[in-house]
Amino acid sequence: MVAHARLRQLLAPLLGIAPSQVEFSAGEHGKPRLAGIAAGSDLHFNLSHSGAVGLIGWARGREIGVDVEVWRPMSDEAALVRRYFSPAEITAYEALPAAQRTEGFFNCWTRKEAYIKAIGRGLGLPLDSFDVSIDSGPAARLLRPSGLFEDGRQWSLTAPVLASQLSLAVVLESRQVCAVDAMCKEQSLPWP
Repeated sequence: MVAHARLRQLLAPLLGIAPSQVEFSAGEHGKPRLAGIAAGSDLHFNLSHSGAVGLIGWARGREIGVDVEVWRPMSDEAALVRRYFSPAEITAYEALPAAQRTEGFFNCWTRKEAYIKAIGRGLGLPLDSFDVSIDSGPAARLLRPSGLFEDGRQWSLTAPVLASQLSLAVVLESRQVCAVDAMCKEQSLPWP
């Protein structure tokens, strides 16, 4: 409840309306979007929370997905890796020293969640149909987008390290720059 109230407080000034006027609906696969008087806005947003930590991301004119996880002991971590991670991610996870596997697990999990939230497909997109890195810091990236969801859009991933025992990820739709001959290339843009 607190996260949704804070989301309304943050989005309201961006929309030029009161927090009480910010309304939400769900897209085809459950991704929240603006409704009511803000339905035509180009503002996209996403919300995640874990324990007492929340993460809200927004962008104009492009999709965004965010995820945050506070690390916690998981007795079935290895089983979750084998069930949901891609073969490349499983190999990377198993190559980690035992002391770094929990960090690798949560790094991978948040990046996968942020990606499926950004593209708006939710868990209807198999988590093993794409690859993300599991390393911390600047090495974080989307290694292979899902071949099950190709619509011509490009995606960028970042995963800042803000605190120990915490993983977060942001996936943002990349902008395209098109020349007159309709050839497009990805443009690197600063994160909002």
